[in-house]
Amino acid sequence: MIRHSYRVLLVDDDMASLEVLGEVLTRAGYDAVSAKTGYEALEIVREVSIDVALLDFNLPDTTGAELLQQIKRFQPSVPAIIMSANTSQGVKFDVFEAGAYTFISKPIDLPQLLGFVSRALDLKQQSISRHQNRRQDISAGRNNQTLQVKRLSIFRWIRIIRHK
Repeated sequence: MIRHSYRVLLVDDDMASLEVLGEVLTRAGYDAVSAKTGYEALEIVREVSIDVALLDFNLPDTTGAELLQQIKRFQPSVPAIIMSANTSQGVKFDVFEAGAYTFISKPIDLPQLLGFVSRALDLKQQSISRHQNRRQDISAGRNNQTLQVKRLSIFRWIRIIRHK
């Protein structure tokens, strides 16, 4: 079940696309935040946490691949879906080299898009869970080491006391 707390950043210079995608995502239970340029998108990313980025490849001030690299400077764990009518190998190479979760060709297949958004969120949650588990394991290891050091200290004191 989708919770309303998932925020999707939509970036496209085509206002009609922004409106349609925003409506589809909102009806699916997501909080859609829109921008028409890379600059506007970065302003949003600096201000609020986003869960998934949906980026057009051809923007007036940058490319979706370059924008993704900038977004990851502020929010490294954000998965991105980049969309474009240009399906050339060069575009796809740039998209995946920038670290995108996937590429979708325009015109957008809306059920496919919603599936990709859902899977990207699942992967992000799994990654967060793995990271938290690693931190807990490291913390437990440190606590265990601390306990072992304390035990050694106690045994040293016992030996010192016995030898006196």
